Amino acid sequence: MSFLLQHGYTRSTLDIPTADREEYWCDAICQEYVKLDCNVGSEDAFQGSVRGGVGLAKLRFSEVLADPQHVKRDKKLIAHSAEEDFLISFQLSQEGFVRQGGREAHLTRGSFSLYDSTEPYTLSFNKPFHQLIIQMPKDVLRQHLLEPERYTAVSIDGQQGIGAVLSNFILSLAQELNTVPDMCEDLSDNLLNMIAMAYSSSVRFTQAADNRLVQEGLRKKVLRFIENNLAEPDLNNQKIADSQGISLRYLQKLFESQEQSLHQLVLDKRLQKAQNILLDKQQSLSSIEQIAYRCGFNSYAHFSRSFKKHFGVSPSELRD
Repeated sequence: MSFLLQHGYTRSTLDIPTADREEYWCDAICQEYVKLDCNVGSEDAFQGSVRGGVGLAKLRFSEVLADPQHVKRDKKLIAHSAEEDFLISFQLSQEGFVRQGGREAHLTRGSFSLYDSTEPYTLSFNKPFHQLIIQMPKDVLRQHLLEPERYTAVSIDGQQGIGAVLSNFILSLAQELNTVPDMCEDLSDNLLNMIAMAYSSSVRFTQAADNRLVQEGLRKKVLRFIENNLAEPDLNNQKIADSQGISLRYLQKLFESQEQSLHQLVLDKRLQKAQNILLDKQQSLSSIEQIAYRCGFNSYAHFSRSFKKHFGVSPSELRD
């Protein structure tokens, strides 16, 4: 077996004295990924190589060719680590097991699984194996996939459906990364969208009801954020999406089945707030222009036109 990645640095036990190999290997994978405990199957004959240092925007690619081992990340190691990443392992040969959150993913050739560096997990390999790993900051994946933690230690079949499309794309990309600019954001975003699609579509049918509850909960959080920030003139869809740690595309998808667009919803809420203030006798000393600005409008003329179109009377007519 040989590496798919055509460039990057390589750490290998090949020239390391037998007695030092396990310690060397543990240090190597800790430097490449996150702090881990590693026990190898046979210290005397153990061989392992990891190739890293390959990036695409905020994604990091690496590859492991190694003999049997058991890897563990526990709460103690997490407490002394600053890493907050998601990792996705693509099984290229033999098999492996990912355990996290009470779930176990059995990885066979072509399949892949996600795991979270901020929660305990174990990786087990009973035979020599070959894996390609993509590592990314947690907030990067969250912009494309709602609550990725729900998908950790879930095995996705890379032989059929969207899993096969993603797996084939990843393997082709890995071999051509040396020809791709490191900061190619568009390609990185496309890859993340494919990863999100692979997970959301693969578990959709078994978790459909749960997904609806999660989406409804997120919609309520979005509406609460809008209510609390109506006075901000620069409140827009991008700012709303950023506040929830999701992509603009996903925000639009959340509200695509609603009667109002988000833009119209924000406008209506501002107008309703303005109406309530105008009808409040205790606010009679505030000018209509002041009320417009307090409700997030940055133009009195726009406020007046929108108000009359919505309520059938002008702000001054309503107050009178």
